[in-house]
Amino acid sequence: MQARSLKLSFPDIHIALHTKCNAKTVLISPATVWLSSADFGESLKIESSIGLHSVVAFEKAVETLFKRLWLLAREIS
Repeated sequence: MQARSLKLSFPDIHIALHTKCNAKTVLISPATVWLSSADFGESLKIESSIGLHSVVAFEKAVETLFKRLWLLAREIS
């Protein structure tokens, strides 16, 4: 599983899996938000992505998306 491999390589990061949410957003504190139409990993399709470097965008994503989904997700160790 890619998430477990990533966690083994970077043990200080937090990764949680949600049964109905695939990886299309990455939040990097304090001010980076990465949004993509692709799952993070390999894709054979044409995909679109955008990276935002904004404290406002980061805080909004944490409040409106991350906190709600994290509570329903299962963190891997």
